Amino acid sequence: MHICKAFEMKDPNEQYHHLTRLIKLEEFGDYCNGHYLHTWNDGHRYLCKCPACKALLLVQVSEFHAYEDAYYKDFFAVASREEAIALNEQYDGWQIEREYTGRKIHQTF
Repeated sequence: MHICKAFEMKDPNEQYHHLTRLIKLEEFGDYCNGHYLHTWNDGHRYLCKCPACKALLLVQVSEFHAYEDAYYKDFFAVASREEAIALNEQYDGWQIEREYTGRKIHQTF
């Protein structure tokens, strides 16, 4: 399994810019197997590939509606499309943030 270089970066700005170059491979939507694939009010998950290191990542995007909307992105290292689908089937948005034991990055903006 290739691990994205972003997981090794100490500077969050460098990490953020690295992750903005991801290539979306497949959209998984917002609902799977009886649960939502995001936290808060809206969101979705998708599989992407890092063009620099060829690593696969499952990305969860969540939005909190309030006076000023808040946006969250979680990046989970996965070895394959099949692993991403299995995570979608197993975890809702809150569970994957708490229980996923692999490499992950959380961004708030």
